[in-house]
Amino acid sequence: MISLKSANCVFASIFLSVFSFQTIAATTQPVPAYWSTEQRAQNLAFHGQYSQSLAALSGDSSDAANLIRAQCLAATGQVDAAIALIANKSDAQIESAQIFLDTYQPDRARTLLTSYLPAHPQSIPAHYLLGQSCEDLSDLDAARTAYSWFTDNKFLDRWQQNPDDPIFANAADVVTIGRALNRLAILNGSYAHDPSLHQRLLDLFVRSYDVIDREYWPAHLAAAEYFLAHDQEKEAGEELQAALAANPNNQHALDLDGRMALANFDFDSADKSIARIRGVNPHSITADLLEARSLLRQQRPHDSDVILQRVLTERPHNIEALSLAASAAALELNEAEEKKILAQLNQFAPNDATAYQELGDQLAAMRQYPESESMYKTAIARAPWWSEPQNALGLLYTQSGDEASARITLTAAHAMDPYDLRTANYLRLLDDLDHFSKKESAHFVVSYDAKTDSILADYLPTYLESMYPQVCRTFAHEPAVKTFIEVFPTHAEFSVRTTGTPWIGTVGASTGRVIALVAPREGTETLGNFNWAEVLHHEFTHTVTLSATDNRISHWMTEGLATLEEGTPLRWEWVPMIYQAVKQNQLFSIQQLTWAFVRPKRPIDRQLAYAESYWICQHIRDTKNWGWGAILKMMDGYRRGETESQVFKNSLGIDDIEFFHQFTTWTRQQISTWGYDPASDAQYDALSAQAKTLINEQDFSQALLIWKKIAALRPMDELPHKRLAGLYLQLHDQIHAIAELAILDNLSLKDNRYAKAIAGLYRDLNDPANEHTFALRAVWINPYDPRAHELLLDALQKLHDPKAAHESAVVSFLQSRK
Repeated sequence: MISLKSANCVFASIFLSVFSFQTIAATTQPVPAYWSTEQRAQNLAFHGQYSQSLAALSGDSSDAANLIRAQCLAATGQVDAAIALIANKSDAQIESAQIFLDTYQPDRARTLLTSYLPAHPQSIPAHYLLGQSCEDLSDLDAARTAYSWFTDNKFLDRWQQNPDDPIFANAADVVTIGRALNRLAILNGSYAHDPSLHQRLLDLFVRSYDVIDREYWPAHLAAAEYFLAHDQEKEAGEELQAALAANPNNQHALDLDGRMALANFDFDSADKSIARIRGVNPHSITADLLEARSLLRQQRPHDSDVILQRVLTERPHNIEALSLAASAAALELNEAEEKKILAQLNQFAPNDATAYQELGDQLAAMRQYPESESMYKTAIARAPWWSEPQNALGLLYTQSGDEASARITLTAAHAMDPYDLRTANYLRLLDDLDHFSKKESAHFVVSYDAKTDSILADYLPTYLESMYPQVCRTFAHEPAVKTFIEVFPTHAEFSVRTTGTPWIGTVGASTGRVIALVAPREGTETLGNFNWAEVLHHEFTHTVTLSATDNRISHWMTEGLATLEEGTPLRWEWVPMIYQAVKQNQLFSIQQLTWAFVRPKRPIDRQLAYAESYWICQHIRDTKNWGWGAILKMMDGYRRGETESQVFKNSLGIDDIEFFHQFTTWTRQQISTWGYDPASDAQYDALSAQAKTLINEQDFSQALLIWKKIAALRPMDELPHKRLAGLYLQLHDQIHAIAELAILDNLSLKDNRYAKAIAGLYRDLNDPANEHTFALRAVWINPYDPRAHELLLDALQKLHDPKAAHESAVVSFLQSRK
């Protein structure tokens, strides 16, 4: 969730940048020939063409020209020159106040506006800017007083009675009224008592650009911010792009675009926004803060702090910079520095809640749940009228598995802001979870929808408890609390549980204590059947490694270890992909790996990241001088807050760059025997054609020999094993057929045909123990498959164990299908 409170004054100023003159037309359209030089310059400035506007004003030193010139100078970072041009002009005080707010000087803005308003008591922008400056100084009572002028004048009532009233003829005024009323509603908690207020205020922004002035792009920016504050990202994005189309150089629109990109881990887009801001203003504090925020999101707190110290040297009382600096200290586990910064902030802003909200967000992103909870609670105590920390805390509780607290907190947040989409989604989800059945075992609590997925309750706890000791021994750690397993009947519900939105392209996810799973069955609302046991094994490994490292393990490593723990080799579909990546030097560096998971740039990036992370962990485990002890030492380094480079240096004796060099040398050795080089390709094709001819001639024995050669030539290829299994079955060689089918089954996540075939062969060989093993695996891959259950029941009955696990469940399932 993006915090917008601290950015309000920054975004606000652009709405004021055209109060001194009327909007003319978009620069993409021809301008009238009769326009004056000042009109042309003002139009260029409005659309972000500041250099062209300044050039057009060359030689014109009128007050009107100087006002436009000041706006352009301020936008390009020449603030002192801009203020000097208009400082002594009584009709330019609004513009000066705007520049002060734009450049993070709210104290100067408030001083100016306080002296300006007595002589101009009906100034719409002055009252709004005064409220903004007071908010930025954490003087919320004064902000409420300033904003109350808008309710005292009953603007919203007058708007509803007659939106065509001349007082609403100016789009800039209407947008400012809407923004002021929104801030007052938030500060007073008015949304909780007036459900219609949301739509009425939104109408002010929409009508501004849709009816009053179609060229007034700042109204789109206001609407974007308004939508985003309610987690309606799609609508916010559409409005923001409309604003940027009209003015691609406005730093506030670019800042918002960058923040939205960061919320989705899109660092490249954020970097583009930063670069575009600096292209207009090389010294932009807005760009510095956005870059610092991006570096924190990338888990680079030290680099972020370097930028923040530069900002604080210039603006020592900048609350956003101090908030981010405290966050950087917290992420570096420097508690003393974090407390020092907060103490400094509290000296001049004792009632500020935004710093604690910021800290909560940053800590939550790093899964530091207890610390994040404390920060959110402080923000709530300081700003009980503000829904955002309530929302964030409620979502934190859902991630950490405290659903009772989540409901209480999210209900309170929803009462404050009934239009927050993510909160509404989570509350609906909690309602659904209330109706789930539960099955508790020694270390797990399984929740499921008994109407659709009761069969899973008979299998999951038994499997989970059998897996638990092995995983915990492997990582020398046991979670302190039981793990919650929540199985959702639809993919949309699973996605909401995981991300707050109804789509995420996976079937299982761990947030630490909570593992969410979409039901592994066919249907229009699921992603089909899959080996839920393997997925749970993977996700529980996340739970253990996260718990063992206080959630500080690098994302790539927890994924690599979870994939390694599955006990399967490189997946068939990974082999050509990773072969090409090695040959073309396209493996991710250690620093790139995590972000290949989080924000892949190509369709193959996430799969390649899984494969490479698995391979790295395997390489460390199997290297003589490192071994599994090095893996555990790395995990302990992450727990203690070491950087990536420090973890490698302290655990392996080399830094991550040297490790990556050694690793890539090892990968080239690995692929050298895979048979994907041109000579092997030609041999493969020739042998395959020869084998095909032999099969057509039904010379299965000779075809078998050829396919053995192919399998030896290309050992990482699935097809030879399929052909060999089929040929062994043709030749009635059940034992060798089972061996080939087992290789295929071991790498089959969604297809239980191989497991069923093996179980059937063992049934024919009168080997009920092995029949049971593979029939159970077939059920794991598709727990709704009657044939798999029939094989399992056959094995159980032959084993003559009246207490055999699953037998009653199998019988019940088969009876239900009759």
